[in-house]
Amino acid sequence: MEQKVVNILKYAMDMEMNGHNFFKESAETFTSPVTKALFLELAEVELEHYKLIKSELESYTDSPEDFELDEEVLDRDESSIFSQRKGSEALDTTLVESDVPDLNIMRMAYLIERDFKEFYDEAKDMVDDENVKKLLQRLSDWEKGHETIFKREYDRLKKEYLTLPWGG
Repeated sequence: MEQKVVNILKYAMDMEMNGHNFFKESAETFTSPVTKALFLELAEVELEHYKLIKSELESYTDSPEDFELDEEVLDRDESSIFSQRKGSEALDTTLVESDVPDLNIMRMAYLIERDFKEFYDEAKDMVDDENVKKLLQRLSDWEKGHETIFKREYDRLKKEYLTLPWGG
């Protein structure tokens, strides 16, 4: 068993749990029910990532030489997690009512997701096991999708905020 793989996956579990906690706690600060629901949904996604990594870690530590990535991981598609909500609940119009604290939280969400993606990309290059590489690549892809969503919303919110008339 390669200890480096164990350490990477344990660290990934910690990151995902911290992300879960951040999104769950941040959701409570929003007045918009749509934005709150978005953050709560992402908190659950991060918790699912934690559980998935934990399961894969257990499988790896039980039998590293026979470790195979669960097909569910490869088949899981997270690309539409937020697009459905955005379209059906008019996220754009609700976020127009956001203020500076919302803007700051959206920026933090973006940076967290970017950091997760970068970690998975770097970790992937540190391991030799092809199945572990696939797992880390999949996690990176998912986090990239989250990063893109939050970056787009952060940029839009920032533009709206910076163009508000004084006293508006």
